[in-house]
Amino acid sequence: MTQFLTQDGPIPPYMAFPRFLLDKDGLNETAKILYTILFDRARLSQKNDGWTDEQGRVFIFFPIKNLAETMHKSEMSIKTALSAL
Repeated sequence: MTQFLTQDGPIPPYMAFPRFLLDKDGLNETAKILYTILFDRARLSQKNDGWTDEQGRVFIFFPIKNLAETMHKSEMSIKTALSAL
């Protein structure tokens, strides 16, 4: 990462990190980043048709194996973080 953000330069892809997670005691960084990834996926599902149930609740499909690969963590670490959430 040797590039600087410039006024005219493109902004790289990013995920919104919910501020309330900063003050959430009892959650480690893995759980906080996992929440951010799941929240990002939920926002994508919210935009696309077919990813809500009969009551309008948004749902996602993100297998634990894929989450582990995305976060470069073990499946057990992902399961532990999901339990904490």
